[in-house]
Amino acid sequence: YEHQTLVLYMGLVGLEKICQKLIEHGQRPNMPVALISKGTTPEQKVVVGTLADIASKVAEHQIQAPTLTIIGEVVELREKFFGSLEPYCKNI
Repeated sequence: YEHQTLVLYMGLVGLEKICQKLIEHGQRPNMPVALISKGTTPEQKVVVGTLADIASKVAEHQIQAPTLTIIGEVVELREKFFGSLEPYCKNI
């Protein structure tokens, strides 16, 4: 799983269980995760964490559907490609 990317659409309700199952089946707990809420809209929010903590971060910030969840090392490239878009979206 190390160099693969997993993308989940509308997985917000089961996010905690999905993360637990991925860890149980060999994925690293510190694997990067980005969750995008209401992407491409003025209400877009991005929460970044790991498989171990993303569910609690999402709950803390009361993220709402629709969401897109990206799991994998590719999440670490986010700042390189999208850092200049900061004025246009809210990052948590």
